[in-house]
Amino acid sequence: MDHSWDEIDQLTEILEAEAAGDSVNTGKACELAGRLMESCPEIACSLGLILSRFQTR
Repeated sequence: MDHSWDEIDQLTEILEAEAAGDSVNTGKACELAGRLMESCPEIACSLGLILSRFQTR
C-alpha cells in the first residue's frame, strides 16, 4: 500500500467521532476517503462505502 498513514488516522478519528455521536466534518471525510481510494485501491471498496455515507449527509 502506498498511502499516507496520517490521512488514514484522520479518517479513523472522524469515523470514531461519528460513531460516538459527535458532529463531524463530512467534507473532510469525503476528501480523505476520495484521496485514499486513489492511493489505496486494495481498500477502495470500503472507502467507497465511507464516501457514500458522508455524501448523503
